[in-house]
Amino acid sequence: MSAREKIAYLKGLIDGQNLTDSPDKAKFYTALVDALDSLAVAIEEHEELHEELNSYLEQLDEDVSSLEDEIDELNEEFDDDDCCDDDDDDYEDFDEEEYESVTCPNCDSDFYYEPALYEQDEDLVCPHCGKPFKLPED
Repeated sequence: MSAREKIAYLKGLIDGQNLTDSPDKAKFYTALVDALDSLAVAIEEHEELHEELNSYLEQLDEDVSSLEDEIDELNEEFDDDDCCDDDDDDYEDFDEEEYESVTCPNCDSDFYYEPALYEQDEDLVCPHCGKPFKLPED
C-alpha cells in the first residue's frame, strides 16, 4: 500500500468512526491528514528524482565501461617500443653546440638560448619571468 493509500484509509477511518464530533477535533484531524498528504507528495517527488538519477548513473556506468574496454583494446595493440622511437628523433635535433646556457639576473632561472639568433647588443627575454636583460659579455 502506498503512502497516499494509507492516508486515504486513515481519513476514511476518521470520517467513519465519527471522531470529528467537535470543531477542535475536526480541525486537528484535518491538519494531521493534510500534513501527512504533504509528506506523501514530497516522498513521491524524491522517489521520481531517485529513479531519474539512478537511470542516469546506469547510463554513465555503461559509458565508462565502454570507454574502459576501448582503452584496454588500445593498450593491447600498443607496442612500448614505438613510443620511444619518436622521442629519440627529437633529442637528435637538439645540438648543444648551437645553444648556450644563461642565468636570468632577475629570477635566477637557467635556460638555453641560440646566440646565432641574437645580435650582440640585443636584449634577451627570460622565458620564466618574461623580463628582458642584456646578454653577458664573454
